[in-house]
Amino acid sequence: MTEKFGVPRVYWRKGAWRYMCNQHQKALLGKSWIRLGETREEALATLKEWEARLFPKAGMGRLFDRYEAEIIPAKAAEATRKANKQELKRLRAVFGECETGDITVHDIFAFMDARGAQSKTQANHELALLKHIFRYAQRWGVMEHNPADPVAKFKLKPRDRYVTDTEFRRFLKHTSPWVRRYALLKYKTGLRQADMLKLRLDQLSPDGIALRTSKAGKLAMIPWDDELHRLVQQVKADNLVRGRQGPTLFCKRNGKPYDKDQFHSRWQYGMRLAIKEGQIERFTEHDLRAKHATDAERQGLDVQANLQHSDRRTTEIYLRAKQVLRISALEAEGFFSE
Repeated sequence: MTEKFGVPRVYWRKGAWRYMCNQHQKALLGKSWIRLGETREEALATLKEWEARLFPKAGMGRLFDRYEAEIIPAKAAEATRKANKQELKRLRAVFGECETGDITVHDIFAFMDARGAQSKTQANHELALLKHIFRYAQRWGVMEHNPADPVAKFKLKPRDRYVTDTEFRRFLKHTSPWVRRYALLKYKTGLRQADMLKLRLDQLSPDGIALRTSKAGKLAMIPWDDELHRLVQQVKADNLVRGRQGPTLFCKRNGKPYDKDQFHSRWQYGMRLAIKEGQIERFTEHDLRAKHATDAERQGLDVQANLQHSDRRTTEIYLRAKQVLRISALEAEGFFSE
């Protein structure tokens, strides 16, 4: 994006402002660049004239195309960009052939009712994206009001699964060696899966593990202790025994990082072993982050910092769902018969 002009995909090139087409537009128009003009006013007017050809669909289809071309690529987290594209596909299937002025609050409620019957969580994500798209439509002058604003998300019951110390010990004893080391590092650090799988060797500094967290984008440092240092060395040694050490701490035999699906396969294999041999109930990898948070709270640590939450309210909701109530039995000595 050219900061001076202020419109995505518009650049000063060969003595004029020009629009750089995306892959879809190249195939549609047969050109990579569109000359807009030498002045800002001329360029904006020309871009307005080209808008229908650049986004040749119904109003919502054009709006979705523009959002996907200009806004999603600018989002910082890769996981967010990927999730937004999947969510946008579902929104296109419902609203893509509509005109922007025809969509009402009732239409959004109807969408939420139908989508919520399948998955309330995904319905909430898609509603959040639709609201954001409409806000940009207002900013771009496409529509005056945001019909999604009055629509509220579904209230979801937080997952309350807590992995007890006894369960965790049994799991570590009976799972696969790779999953055991991953689970221990997850429990000690409380890191998100994305940060665990992308953890590079050059982040292992003399002072500890240096991070820029994937979701919040904040700088963080996890100081070494003997357990953490020993665990990291074990992971690296295991990588060399199985194959080669790649740039990331957790890597496949060929040294390449794990993607989400490959990791899921390894985790499920280790979980099946633990369930069969250790007689435990299934839990998710994310439940270990919850165990880290709950146990950190009991130890008097700063849970919000450990979880890299920007809002303490998120941490409070997270903890309330996991904490186990302690109920004290009354003294009843006088009621017991001799």
